Amino acid sequence: MSDRDQSAAEEQLVDDLDNVLPGSVDRRKFLHGSLGSLGAMMLAGCTDGGGNNQSTKNGGDGSKATFTTPWKKEPSWGYTHVAAGKGYWKDAGVPNVNATRGNGSDTEAQNIGVGNKAMGISSLTTALSVYPKTQDTEALNMSIMGLARGRPLLSLIWRKDQMKDRTDLAGKTMLAASGFAAATSEVYPNLINVDPSKVTIEEGTEEVAAPKLSNNQVQAIWGSIDLYPSYQKQVDAELGVTPLTTFGAFPGFPIWVNNNWFKNKENNVEFVSNMLTGYFKALKWGLINQTKYLDYLKSEVNPNLRTWTKEELVGQHSVTCAQAVTLDMKENGLGYFTEDNISYVLDNTASALVDNPDALPNASDLVDMQAYEKSEKVKFSNKEWNQLSENAGEIWSIFKKAESNN
Repeated sequence: MSDRDQSAAEEQLVDDLDNVLPGSVDRRKFLHGSLGSLGAMMLAGCTDGGGNNQSTKNGGDGSKATFTTPWKKEPSWGYTHVAAGKGYWKDAGVPNVNATRGNGSDTEAQNIGVGNKAMGISSLTTALSVYPKTQDTEALNMSIMGLARGRPLLSLIWRKDQMKDRTDLAGKTMLAASGFAAATSEVYPNLINVDPSKVTIEEGTEEVAAPKLSNNQVQAIWGSIDLYPSYQKQVDAELGVTPLTTFGAFPGFPIWVNNNWFKNKENNVEFVSNMLTGYFKALKWGLINQTKYLDYLKSEVNPNLRTWTKEELVGQHSVTCAQAVTLDMKENGLGYFTEDNISYVLDNTASALVDNPDALPNASDLVDMQAYEKSEKVKFSNKEWNQLSENAGEIWSIFKKAESNN
């Protein structure tokens, strides 16, 4: 089976699941179990028979290039589908970009890094955790060319009656509330200078996090900040929340491009710069126009979203508004990042992400600024900025407070 057929089969299966699974189901856990063999075949490297990855080869001769999100067609990741469906990429001069959803940041980092998909979005910390060569895989071969989201969602949510402050983690039990959290579970203890071996780290799901925190089976949760309001409602104790960005300039979700695809793509810098321009214009439209964006997703992208409550849809959109845009982006435009940002993450988390930090590339080898520098910078007027902060709500305030001393 070619990589295109394999990808189509995976997407059809996920489409079917989207139409039958309720919004409360953790699809990442469900799909990791259900699609394990499919993912293994995909990442084995479907080639054209001559050792060349098919999607990498196709991207070089002018045919459609695939842009993947880390996850499914929900408000968090709908902007890519807006870029394709509402013509933002076409208007920017790249009509042949194919938007597709993914199966987790780890899987999509590997997809991009081995060339199964030309480009897309994956969490920086998770991508780094699967980047080096292993006994079964080659090192990933991709570069950062933009920033799809300015902040990571990863945060420590903790019971104030069980921990005296955010550093009081030694001797406590911390739940890593997703596969994404589990892959980065030693990052937080390292940042607060607590030996990870002094912390009992459990792996679980978002569904069990609140009951375990409520029953004091765990004293803290390492996971996504978007569930903080829900935990507040379910846990009869005052909660503290410490976003990862409290500790410095941690970028969230870069836009990665496969290096071989980029090298062989005609007019590669122009193509990717136009792709970035179209993506960020679609992102801005979706962030500012909450009602129109959610209505478009329900009617044109994923009909299963009609089964979601308004609170679920608006809640996820609000968190994304807070996560996508950093304060620096007001002045510099969406997607703004620096090589120093990436270097900061490598310096502060590499030892917690991989066994051999020396196996990770330097920031200068990971970052390619050519396309971003040539892209049109997408900024906000004061009125638009105020609308963005209104849409972002409580999480926006938490991030601002957390980052005030950076």
